[in-house]
Amino acid sequence: MEFVELSEKEFLNYSKKSPYTSFYQMPEWAKVKKTNGWNSYFVGLKDKNKIVAATLLLSKKIKLFKTMFYAPRGFLLDYDNLELLKEFTEKIKEFIKSKDALFLKINPYVDYQERTVDGDIVENTEKKELFRTLESLGFKHNGFYIEQDKKTDLEPRWISVLDINGKSMDELYSEMRSSTKWRLNNSKKNALRIIEAKYDDLEEFKNLMKHTAERREFVDRPLSYYQDMFKILDEKNLVKVLLIEINFKELVELSEKTLKETNAKIDELKENTRKEKQLKELYLEKERLEKKIEELNEIIKEDGEKKIISGGWYMLYGREIIYLFGASYKKYMKYNPQYLLQWEMINYAIDNNYEAFNFYGIDGNFNKESKGFGLFDFKRGFNAKVHELIGEFDLVIDKPRYLLYTISFKAYKLIKKIIN
Repeated sequence: MEFVELSEKEFLNYSKKSPYTSFYQMPEWAKVKKTNGWNSYFVGLKDKNKIVAATLLLSKKIKLFKTMFYAPRGFLLDYDNLELLKEFTEKIKEFIKSKDALFLKINPYVDYQERTVDGDIVENTEKKELFRTLESLGFKHNGFYIEQDKKTDLEPRWISVLDINGKSMDELYSEMRSSTKWRLNNSKKNALRIIEAKYDDLEEFKNLMKHTAERREFVDRPLSYYQDMFKILDEKNLVKVLLIEINFKELVELSEKTLKETNAKIDELKENTRKEKQLKELYLEKERLEKKIEELNEIIKEDGEKKIISGGWYMLYGREIIYLFGASYKKYMKYNPQYLLQWEMINYAIDNNYEAFNFYGIDGNFNKESKGFGLFDFKRGFNAKVHELIGEFDLVIDKPRYLLYTISFKAYKLIKKIIN
């Protein structure tokens, strides 16, 4: 077999058909990373002029060290063919050695073991042989982290994926949890409007991300990051950014209409002593509506009649749509905008023949008391299945310098944590 550098077109044609592909393995992602100083190579293995293995390799010079190489979401090949994996790894090793490599990082888009919707392990599904083969080839595993805020991996090891292949919206709705159905139906009564964002709307999305990052304690990126990525991906229809706008004035009008109807029912029943229980419920509803209208009028004074309150960033590639970023103002989460967003994009995925809707990162700790349980439970409500990926590996080329690099990197992270 022949190891070759592939043209962008060759790589794209192979990548899109691979069951292990993701948006990280598309030519446009290489262009996105170029804006952050990464170089890229498309390499592959050909058998009688047919591509049997390929990957996008990103590279970046590390100050005071050599060059880091990264195959985002691993290689695109048949992972059950261990001989092919061995040959491709050896060829890549030779290739990056010639380019002054320090190490190669991979995080294959392969499940380590199967999990259920609730995160329970499906017995006898571990990829032990693949794991052993990678280690025998010199790959060092970086650990099985459980919680997102403790991860050192570049990408999530735990993800949540909804299988939509061959299913209708009615079928998907029937498989959702009752609490998720209620919140979705409630969102449709809250004067919410979905807006497909354009380049000039990204500042609104960035504001949402900034608020969410502060609330959930993660580091957000600058506006230019979102702008650069959108500009590159939007040209090829590989991205959708949706915003949710709420119309508070319309919500007041809807609530006032309901209040008027409630008062009419009260007037009709208040002389009927047999309807005391029903009357009591109507008075409670009246009180709730009056309080809601008062709160909404206060919001209008503070925020205006309309406001963007939530947003989602979606990547469109291969067989799936990935929900990469989500953001909402906490104050307005009671209007359930994220439920409407996901349902809209699941509908889009069905209409455009995608096989999966990937809710992406979650925690692997499914204890109700854990920090990340709420996010997991939100995604689980749509009947999305937990996927525990095999994790991140480093293939070390220069061991002495790699040891120095890992010590330096840990020291840098510790200092940064102390300063912050």
